[in-house]
Amino acid sequence: MRTDELAEMIQEVPGTEVSYGPGLVTVHVPAIGDTVRLAFRDVLDADWVHVPTGAPAVQVDLRRKHEALPLIVTVDDVVFTPAYADDLVDPEDELLVPAMPSLISYSEMHRDVRALGAAIDDPDIELEPEILAATLLAHRCFIAGAVRVGLWPVRVAAWWEYTSAQAAKTVRLARFRDDPRWDQLMADVTEARRQSAPAEI
Repeated sequence: MRTDELAEMIQEVPGTEVSYGPGLVTVHVPAIGDTVRLAFRDVLDADWVHVPTGAPAVQVDLRRKHEALPLIVTVDDVVFTPAYADDLVDPEDELLVPAMPSLISYSEMHRDVRALGAAIDDPDIELEPEILAATLLAHRCFIAGAVRVGLWPVRVAAWWEYTSAQAAKTVRLARFRDDPRWDQLMADVTEARRQSAPAEI
């Protein structure tokens, strides 16, 4: 398979805007407001797959170190594998690690992270500290998983950063390993907040 063949395959999935250049396929999905950037050298395989709705979808298997990670482009969404908590958390930290789904869609990630951000400010909702900390860790794994497959979820990360900052006032949160990509994402969150009204993030 060549770069143009991969692009043409993904382009057949409704709700995508696909372009390609030397060694790179770019898949913009307006429904989620994000773009997947696929370096062709990392693509192990690509094929049509069945999804519960019966709509067309393409699974691209990506090489990440010693792993093959699935990235599924569906109609108006993208599905991926969350990052492992053990890869993110400081090895000296001991925290409750939540059960993690094997796959999550971008829209589910955005919905869940945003809902927690709203819940933490609701005086009528009581959030158990350990469960809150574990949920924030799970959400961080979702976001890191998205970044790992070539997405850049600034709006989702903005909600996570806000919720994490609010929770840190009363809850012990995970200490994370140094991650330059995460730092870059947080810098983009800061820039997005500077340029946008809070309600738009």
